[in-house]
Amino acid sequence: MRLGFFLVLLLTMTTTTSSVLASPLKLNYSLFFGYMKTIYKLDYEYVTTAFYLQDKDSGQACLIKNAQIVVDQKREPITFTTQGQLLPFYSQQHRKDGAMIEVELLAGQENYQCDLQVTLMAKEFESVQLSDPKLALISEQLEGILKKNAGMIGKYFLPTFSGVRLQLTEPLSKQQLSALPKQVNLSENGDLLISNVLLNSDLTDSTVLLKIDRITPWITP
Repeated sequence: MRLGFFLVLLLTMTTTTSSVLASPLKLNYSLFFGYMKTIYKLDYEYVTTAFYLQDKDSGQACLIKNAQIVVDQKREPITFTTQGQLLPFYSQQHRKDGAMIEVELLAGQENYQCDLQVTLMAKEFESVQLSDPKLALISEQLEGILKKNAGMIGKYFLPTFSGVRLQLTEPLSKQQLSALPKQVNLSENGDLLISNVLLNSDLTDSTVLLKIDRITPWITP
């Protein structure tokens, strides 16, 4: 049963790897592969799994200088962003060969203890292309991945998938907030929590859609 696997993804919690006090940071490729496999099979257009390195104590991004995938003595570069995101490629052969991902951090982070944060989220998008129907489709695909990861047994233990969490580039004005349906919830950090029912109605105007920076699942107990 993959219950532990899908719960980590579901709750977008951190999975502790190893301390960066030993350089470079070494991560087992099979960990990434397990998450990518579901995305690869479902081939959804709008959602993906993102991998971030964050300092365990401060929550700040572990800034990456270089990242490679290593099998025996063979090294290949993998894509990354300096702000802590790893974008490894999908390869059955590398998993079978026991590949490792080695990450070198920028100077000044010797005391960082980096954790790997795995987050299910919408792919990068142009805000002008967002619409209420597309938000509904993103929500449907996010839920589909969670159910697929849960498996036949794990699906009975799934917390409630209530809709989507919208992280904004900037807070909404009082006027914009008052224009939203009363059923829209506002989290403590300012994220909008939108239920699946509302996603199938006229929810937002274009100015609100333009302020959406990240879309992730909204999970309730």
